[in-house]
Amino acid sequence: MFTLKSEIEFDAAHYLSDYEGKCHNIHGHRYRVVIKVSADSLHETGQCRGMVDDFSTIKQALKKIHDLFDHRLILEENEEGKELAKKIAETKLGFEIYFVPYRPTAEEMSRDIYQRLQNLGIKVTEVELFETPKNSCIYTEV
Repeated sequence: MFTLKSEIEFDAAHYLSDYEGKCHNIHGHRYRVVIKVSADSLHETGQCRGMVDDFSTIKQALKKIHDLFDHRLILEENEEGKELAKKIAETKLGFEIYFVPYRPTAEEMSRDIYQRLQNLGIKVTEVELFETPKNSCIYTEV
């Protein structure tokens, strides 16, 4: 088995609806995403001969993930998230808000990133999303 590993980092804030505890306020992270792309054998012909995949292709897909989340406030697309976004918009501070159909936890975000990479044609086998240098979630479907 061959496994490629690539990573990106992005800065983003999020808000966890209905959360009680230290992280109940809007807060940010320096997210680190580490992905793995695996194959039992290497391409035998063409541009990717001798490769699992082209690192350039993987990096392009990861840049799309980066650009989607970087320097945005990630909110769940529910009533609480929409109300918060409305209040933020009234301040006219120009926050960029990105709505997701889930509570933006490390677990949900790692699954979302995995599925987005799959949809971009990357045969990802694992996504590890770090919220802090010592805390991460690994998502895999294999």
